[in-house]
Amino acid sequence: MSRTMVILRGNAAGEGTYPDEQGKKIAWPQGALHVAAATEYARCKGYVARVIDIGGYPQGPDSPQAKAALEAFHKDATVTAFYGFSGGGYNVWHILQYLARKEPKTLKRIDLIVVLGAPKRKKPAFEASVYNAIARTSDATWDVEWRDDPKVDELPSGLPAGTKPHMFGPEVLLAQTKCVDSTQAK
Repeated sequence: MSRTMVILRGNAAGEGTYPDEQGKKIAWPQGALHVAAATEYARCKGYVARVIDIGGYPQGPDSPQAKAALEAFHKDATVTAFYGFSGGGYNVWHILQYLARKEPKTLKRIDLIVVLGAPKRKKPAFEASVYNAIARTSDATWDVEWRDDPKVDELPSGLPAGTKPHMFGPEVLLAQTKCVDSTQAK
């Protein structure tokens, strides 16, 4: 059975705000994210990637991005992982809070939570035990991959001097991830 990872973008931004993969500051009308690295990470971990093309701001359980991610989760039983970058990472927290309070039985379907570049919510805020306590269950178990922004020395080579590391979280995570053999994926 295939597994799907819903990927939530960061905030939308105008030109000159966030760099693309080559370090050029471009516009991000659908939300900032280096999609190639994020989707390759999903594939590497044995998932089919599904990117939500809605920016991560505003954050909240009723935000357009969180609603779209929940809709994908409800309509597709193969969705077992959430990946949130920047503003999308904060929305992953809101999604988990919503599920724990309103649909606690669905939590056990989740097997991986990935949050990059959302430092106001640390790794413990995404652990399954938090949501089991809210839902008053012990059924949910999942892995958490949480990362703050990469360090400058972790960035890909060839970027313009002074490139800020935030946008390169997906590339650094991918580079540091051991890929699963697709024939042995869960």
